[in-house]
Amino acid sequence: MLSLRSEIHDKLSESFVKVFRMKPNAFTVEIPPKGFGDYSSNIAMVNAKLLKKSPRAIAQELIDDLKNDEWFEYIEIAGPGFVNLNVSFKIFANVLKETVNGLPYPKIGSDSVQLEYVSANPTGPLTVGHGRQAIIGDVLSRVYKASGYKVTREYYFNDAGKQMKMLGHSLWIRYRELYGKKTDFSEDDYRGTYLIEVAKEFKEKYGDAYVEEWNEKNQKIFIDFARDRMFEWIKKTLKELGVDFDVYFRESSLYEDGTTDEAMKMLRDKGYVYEKDGTTWFAVSKLIPEEDDRVIIRKNGEPTYFFSDIAYMLNKYKRGFKKVYYIWGADHHGYIPRMRAASKALGFPEDFFNVIIHQFVTLKSGEEVVRMSKRQGEFTTLEDLTKKVGRDVTRYFFAMLDPNTHLVFDMKLAESKKMDNPVYYVQYAHARIFSLIEKAKERDIEWDNADFEKLGNTQEKEIAREIAEFPEVITSVVTENKPQKLCNYAYSLAEKFHSYYNANKIVDENNKELSANRIKLCMAVGRTIKEVLSLLGINAPTSM
Repeated sequence: MLSLRSEIHDKLSESFVKVFRMKPNAFTVEIPPKGFGDYSSNIAMVNAKLLKKSPRAIAQELIDDLKNDEWFEYIEIAGPGFVNLNVSFKIFANVLKETVNGLPYPKIGSDSVQLEYVSANPTGPLTVGHGRQAIIGDVLSRVYKASGYKVTREYYFNDAGKQMKMLGHSLWIRYRELYGKKTDFSEDDYRGTYLIEVAKEFKEKYGDAYVEEWNEKNQKIFIDFARDRMFEWIKKTLKELGVDFDVYFRESSLYEDGTTDEAMKMLRDKGYVYEKDGTTWFAVSKLIPEEDDRVIIRKNGEPTYFFSDIAYMLNKYKRGFKKVYYIWGADHHGYIPRMRAASKALGFPEDFFNVIIHQFVTLKSGEEVVRMSKRQGEFTTLEDLTKKVGRDVTRYFFAMLDPNTHLVFDMKLAESKKMDNPVYYVQYAHARIFSLIEKAKERDIEWDNADFEKLGNTQEKEIAREIAEFPEVITSVVTENKPQKLCNYAYSLAEKFHSYYNANKIVDENNKELSANRIKLCMAVGRTIKEVLSLLGINAPTSM
């Protein structure tokens, strides 16, 4: 399904070929500032050199060809040669009819793709930083799926390695404290008080059986217990946020099923592995000269996280994904080149490995910035945040800014039940429309035979044009991986509706025909807002 803007682009392109007997250079069709038409194109300006004519002369020839087209009320030249187009409301009316019956999703792709996100080590509860990543991944997964892709949402968790050992040791310390035994934390241990509750559960199950002795056998018992409890907590937090996964993938399974051995053999056979100083190295510099080589097996024989990640990428490829997307925080930016090198070394297609980076989150409460340090236990959990401001607000705030932008999560604004809160503002538009529909029913206004073509004032046209942008927005979200475009779109449509509501009498017993037409327009707005909120994983309330 093409967007209305895309169809106008095609009309201009066809007119250009008809008039000038050649294909035009790439050009755009945009929504201009108010007063410059419904749409504006630079087609004449970017093809002036090609045709060796002035942009205004080219624009005039195109206007002469299109002036009798039923799509356009009128077309004019602006400035140095912009072509400004005013679209017949009949065309917008067709878009509105289609919207009431079901929003037109563009079919962008059909490949099998995987999005992997959050993937926090099960060493503690999720922080607000994890929340942003969860929502970016969840929203993109929803949009990709709606656009035709076969989507797998995956959570990868490290259930092996040094951090798990430190978690087990930290739990043992907290467990001993319950019996009045004091043991100092090491530098790498987890000191968060959240482990005290886990220690109480451990004590209830095992009593004092492991108070005195710390050894390799006991270590595994503490690691397994802590890991399972932490992961239960993580899953519960994500569920409360409305985030689900199709696959929960364990790092340890890569060693159990032989994937790590297969990955090592592939790298060795291709000459990308060497031994030095008792360690095993991956020759990143052979593939990306400006990058340093990296250790994949330590002197003690333990694999690095990097090696596990190489094996994990191989596993993804073997499962048949055409593209995989890793969603990482900004602190992982330097990790991208070495993973790209691994993808090349394993012989994967150039576009197989993809990374979406998001910037950090700062939690603000009034004028105070909340400190967050997981290892020291100084952080607000994602669970606490969701309970405090609600799922809808949490999701919207995490999605509403470009992932490349640092997010300041304003708690005061998030808790507001006024129109300054963007979530409230958008949801209130939907609730207000539902209220209008109920009011129309009470006034015996029938809208089944409503005629959109009998509308067409300035605000109604702006609303119709905004609704017509839906396929364009969906395409933009997918091609750019920018979930905030959904928030921007929902807010813009809500803004136009609220203005329309304040300036026009929508339910009027003295003019039922006009009321019916306007109610039908409001229904198209409501359906669009509801659909966008659904993609954001947010409720569309019928009353507020």
